[in-house]
Amino acid sequence: MTDAAKKDPDARDWEPEIRRFSGDPAALLAITAVRDYATIGLRQEGDTAVELEVTDVELAAPDGPTVRITGCYDSQSTRVVKVETGEVVPPGTPRRYVWDITVTRYEAEPGSPWLVSQLDPLTDRPC
Repeated sequence: MTDAAKKDPDARDWEPEIRRFSGDPAALLAITAVRDYATIGLRQEGDTAVELEVTDVELAAPDGPTVRITGCYDSQSTRVVKVETGEVVPPGTPRRYVWDITVTRYEAEPGSPWLVSQLDPLTDRPC
């Protein structure tokens, strides 16, 4: 979802769509990133790739059923450009690094959706 939003950050308010897949604080971070792209005048070209592996399942977690996932975030086939000039903006993080992801079931919400609740980019850990 964030790839689509960053490709055209001014197209619409992306918050409702991002919140279909993410809960806070992960949703707020994604929404802020997209809004920052729009404000600064940036857009993304290409798509990221993420390889995932489930590392833990805790169905009786205090905050609701939780799944922890480790992934390799790969942005090698993307680039960020300035909308007005097309100038490529150098990446601020490595192109491949480990992500720790937590997905939580929000049982109090209609349909009890599983949403990404935590995204921890570990930019110091290449993959």
